[in-house]
Amino acid sequence: MHIKKLLERQQDNNNTAVIINNHSYSYKDLYDRAKTLSSFLSRIISPSSGNIALFLPNSYQYVYSYFAITMADKVIVPISNEAKAPEIVATVDYCDVDIIITDSKHIPIIIEVISKVSRPILIINGETQEIIEPNDDYNSLHITREPNWNEDLFDVAIMLHTSGTTSNPKRVMLTHENLIANIKSNICSLELTSADKVLIQLPMFFGYCNTAQLLTHIYLGASIVIMDKIFTPNYFWRMVERERITNFTTVPSCLLLLLESRSVAENQYASLRYICFGGGIMPFDQLKILIERYPSIGFVHTYGQTEASPRITCLLPPESLVKLGSVGKPIPNVELSLINITHTEDSKEGIGELIVRGPNVMKGYYKRKEETSRTVVNGWLHTGDLGKYDDEGFIYLVGRKKNIIISSGINIYPEEIEEIIMNFSNTEKVIVFGEADDLFGELPVAKIKFKNQENEQENISLLKEHCQKLLSTVKVPKKFYVVSEFEQTLTGKLKRF
Repeated sequence: MHIKKLLERQQDNNNTAVIINNHSYSYKDLYDRAKTLSSFLSRIISPSSGNIALFLPNSYQYVYSYFAITMADKVIVPISNEAKAPEIVATVDYCDVDIIITDSKHIPIIIEVISKVSRPILIINGETQEIIEPNDDYNSLHITREPNWNEDLFDVAIMLHTSGTTSNPKRVMLTHENLIANIKSNICSLELTSADKVLIQLPMFFGYCNTAQLLTHIYLGASIVIMDKIFTPNYFWRMVERERITNFTTVPSCLLLLLESRSVAENQYASLRYICFGGGIMPFDQLKILIERYPSIGFVHTYGQTEASPRITCLLPPESLVKLGSVGKPIPNVELSLINITHTEDSKEGIGELIVRGPNVMKGYYKRKEETSRTVVNGWLHTGDLGKYDDEGFIYLVGRKKNIIISSGINIYPEEIEEIIMNFSNTEKVIVFGEADDLFGELPVAKIKFKNQENEQENISLLKEHCQKLLSTVKVPKKFYVVSEFEQTLTGKLKRF
């Protein structure tokens, strides 16, 4: 199934599809708006033209623009609306983007950025369907490329960010089949129905939100409520009570905020069946308190990767306390195994790398066939995460082979930050790594050696300003440790830890 069918089959449905800012939009409204924008896109592109990027915040416009792109049979390339110029330029160039859909607020940002892109780009205001054309080298609005230039994207629905530096980005190609498979697994796992009502707080460009929340509920014809303010416990509980929310997906840092807030009356959250969480470290003792404080809510610990569309496992409510700390078992139609098992000195339990197989496993990394072949071997996705089974087959994560920093559920890649810092004129060497944080799970910090080591505080201040200009806020190191020397490996590489 093509994901455009998810909305097309709801085109005559007058039930509520999206609620935001106290405005409700039916599935018929959503389909009509997406179809109108899709028809507009189809008039200015050809089958051989490039991909279409979304530069939008969580919004109704994001949802209908998302489906407009797929209705036009193009690949969706979401870009965080908090991304800075180098990140946007790298993505647009690398992902062969021809069109960026944005809103009135963000048009000035995109116009400024596009002047640095190596390829001609059209900017479209999705609200008004106005074409913004900052490049002078367009002779026609009908964008064409050499035939078959993007043939590898034949069955791809979306390309999601996963890692890489601004000069060497990386995107995961997820096919329509990948997404539909993970949607069906989510529905089966949690027994979701068209009567469900999801509250979206996570960024929509985030793989976790894309499938488990947005697409899963569109598939069902269920209702989506988009949080229109910054997450706070009081606002969250008000939204749950007012909208009769049935499920919510978040990251550990938000759960910790809920834990710190006062308890609310049970009738205020009587509708709430599930709070799913993952993408970071959740202290087990605090999770236990939360589960016991709100016994009628099912807390579902999940594990996934963008490369797996993304959900792989979940720990369902009946085992939430009995198997505290586990990420559960694979969701339906997903296989999981451990390889390269070693043994700890004080335990006979085997620890190995988690590998995953199923129709949810990505097609591959865009333009990176060799890396794809190393990551997906004989159909098995090698996650780079380390785990172990207990005697009942429940999975426990014990570490990561990769250097990823996970802060509030968002993957942060040290190499990208290091590249930006190395472009600061006074930097000699740098290593970026994650530091444990009770609220966010991890925070990026940097160990740095300056060329000119005088005026340390001034150097740090200037470097911080440099990072704030070129990196999303979540990626800016929260601490800078100035050192005179770095430890090195036998091969001369800097030791990250």
